[in-house]
Amino acid sequence: MVGNVRICPAGVLLMLLCLACGCQFYNRGREVRSEEQMLPVTFENARAEEFFMKAVQSTYGQEQNVQRLGFPKFSLYSHSETVAWNANCNDHIRRMDKDENRIITEQEAQSHYESLTAAKGRAGGAHPE
Repeated sequence: MVGNVRICPAGVLLMLLCLACGCQFYNRGREVRSEEQMLPVTFENARAEEFFMKAVQSTYGQEQNVQRLGFPKFSLYSHSETVAWNANCNDHIRRMDKDENRIITEQEAQSHYESLTAAKGRAGGAHPE
């Protein structure tokens, strides 16, 4: 027979607060490819460089390879990886530079940036400025 179960109001309040605010008991994240040097690249003009920077900034710091025990806002364990700044830039350079001449044209940069914003729009994400 189960006896009377007593609920501690402070414990319930603490649990609800953790669920509402988001809580992780153990979070381990690391930056990958941090030793990578930035590829030498030139830009056709300032507008090409602007599109490049918008693309890089829209993806920098995004977590990859996330492993979680629990839910995004409340988990017991979380492990994630983020790509270092130079490596993130290199990924965009490789995708933009279609003719592989290390000169990013305005059209290459704009096309790549627009493909990123369109993909985020389909995924329901916010468009970068």
